[in-house]
Amino acid sequence: MKNLKKVILKYASSLAALALTIGVSTSTSACWYFFNQPQEPEALKAYAEAKKH
Repeated sequence: MKNLKKVILKYASSLAALALTIGVSTSTSACWYFFNQPQEPEALKAYAEAKKH
């Protein structure tokens, strides 16, 4: 159990950065049917706009 906790803590920041990168990159492109998100979160939209400038 301690080993699992070490692995999770070691890679948690990398996983969060990957999730943010994927979220921003997909928010600026067209949605595919199986990734359809009817409403985009305002915070993600604002972050993507700020990143463009």
